[in-house]
Amino acid sequence: MKKLLLFLLVSVSLSMAAQAQTATTAATTAGTATTAAPAKEEAILPNGVVAAPAPVAAPTTTPAGTALIAPAPETPAANPNAIKVKAEAVAGKLTVKTDNPGPTRVEVTDVGGRPVITHTMLNGQIAAVLNVSQLPAGSYIVHCTAYEKTGIRRVIIGQ
Repeated sequence: MKKLLLFLLVSVSLSMAAQAQTATTAATTAGTATTAAPAKEEAILPNGVVAAPAPVAAPTTTPAGTALIAPAPETPAANPNAIKVKAEAVAGKLTVKTDNPGPTRVEVTDVGGRPVITHTMLNGQIAAVLNVSQLPAGSYIVHCTAYEKTGIRRVIIGQ
């Protein structure tokens, strides 16, 4: 009985070794080398907390040696509710022009979102000149709204 169990154990281990050897040989002949992954190491911090292992970076090349190239991002479709805004700040004046043919509300806000100037243009295609000489120097946002259409532009005043 002992001889039979010993015989089965040896035959099973030999067949597993043969399968492992053929898998390694097949992988090597296919051009891919099998390498063991490095063991993940954990660090114990001075306060006794176990730190997570550092993430492993993904390879930048394929096993065949060719570089991986990411596809170009898709260009989003134009928003039908957008207004094109042109805003230029020169010598204390802010000139605003939009592509909207109808009445347009222009609101200049500071970086905190507080409105500092509000103006209504009857025809957005005719430029509106706003006096911004009393405003402190800095960045401002120009919001143009016409019904459901909106447009935004960042401007720097006084610099």
